Amino acid sequence: MFRLDEDREVTPELIQKLIEKHDTKRELKLRQYYDGEHDILKRKFEDETKPNNKIVTNFCQYITNLSVGYFTGKPVSYSASQKQEAAYMEKMQEIFDLNDEQQVNASLAQSTSIYGKGVEILYTTTGLNNELEIRFCELDLIEQNIILAYDRSVEKKLVLAIRYFKNKDILDDKETIQTFVYTSNTISHYIDTDEGYQLKSEEDHYFQEVPINVYWNKEEDGKGDFEDIITLNDAYNLLQSDDINESNYSNDAYLVFKGLSPDAEDIQAMKERRAIEVDGEGEVKWLIKDINDTWKENLKSRLVSDIHRISGTPDLSDDSFGGNQTGESMKYKLKAFEDNRAMKERWFKQGLQRRIRLITNILNIQGHMYDWRSIVPAFSANLPKADLSVDEMIKLTATGILSKDTVRSKVSIIEDPADEAEKIEKQDADYIRLNVDNQPMNPSESKEVQSDARAI
Repeated sequence: MFRLDEDREVTPELIQKLIEKHDTKRELKLRQYYDGEHDILKRKFEDETKPNNKIVTNFCQYITNLSVGYFTGKPVSYSASQKQEAAYMEKMQEIFDLNDEQQVNASLAQSTSIYGKGVEILYTTTGLNNELEIRFCELDLIEQNIILAYDRSVEKKLVLAIRYFKNKDILDDKETIQTFVYTSNTISHYIDTDEGYQLKSEEDHYFQEVPINVYWNKEEDGKGDFEDIITLNDAYNLLQSDDINESNYSNDAYLVFKGLSPDAEDIQAMKERRAIEVDGEGEVKWLIKDINDTWKENLKSRLVSDIHRISGTPDLSDDSFGGNQTGESMKYKLKAFEDNRAMKERWFKQGLQRRIRLITNILNIQGHMYDWRSIVPAFSANLPKADLSVDEMIKLTATGILSKDTVRSKVSIIEDPADEAEKIEKQDADYIRLNVDNQPMNPSESKEVQSDARAI
């Protein structure tokens, strides 16, 4: 994270210096470990005839996939805090649907789990009917290098973002660095030349803030979910690989002859007859390394336990997760996992709110007067819940403790609470109209209808 004065001029020299100081090795290593490219795969022995198995047990991928599934397996839902904001919520939902918001959120959640942060870009395009479209998408932190610069205030306001990547010409194989610089009102495109970074183009944008949006994992230090257990995973891979190596050694063990001096023909005859003749004090036995299997298995068990404990990720293969269990008992077993999810939610919510704010800035330029604070995101853990807990929430609406909107946002089968509310209103209106149409008319109303009919 870089800190700059908010009014500092953005120059090619500043851009070059920031890019030179930007280190991308960490992100690359984390991605490799998620993909299963662990250090054990690079192991070499001087004696190339020795068994050299390279076994990868990918706890890193397990931790991320489980965490992301628990966190965003059920899509984020949104509701308007004021009923009169229904049109605003409907417009926002249209923009979300246009951008496949649920998939973008899932991709961002995966990035935050791997790298400690996820980054999205907001931009505008022109649709088929020549209308303005507000778009957003996640940026791949391996393909796209992102530099973030904040001001020096305690609020850490994002004042500058740089997106750069290498571009290789398919014809002449010439490689250049394409650089895009984002401020609160402009997007500048630079290319690197022999004379330094040269401005190629510049355009205004109307998001009123830097249109690069950051989602932190559990805090602003940008640490991923499995970053602290990489060394433990390496140790487990080493033990597993050496176990297979020792098994190979046993399969290729030496045969020791004591008191005998067989030649090559004798050994070949023994192999064919599957028998060995020993005289006197002669002895034949396999030379096998004495392996303490119990000690090694205990060590591996401790490593697995430490991996789950430090990452706060449950071992779902454990016997304690078997059988029929209530939602409440499951919550206690997932306490550390749930604590992680709660921290993720708080930081992810900040990113969602900033996304909504930037989109709202564009909508308000078009003549609206929307308040971004009136749209409230709600998260639900992707965990089977007892129906009783939902029943209890529904009963609480009658007491006035919970609103219907709050209950809808917590019911797992409802993905869009605002849309569900509209369906219920329409259903109620249709029911009332149907009852009115079927209501028998009194005699005076009947005469009026008949009189009108004759007049027609």
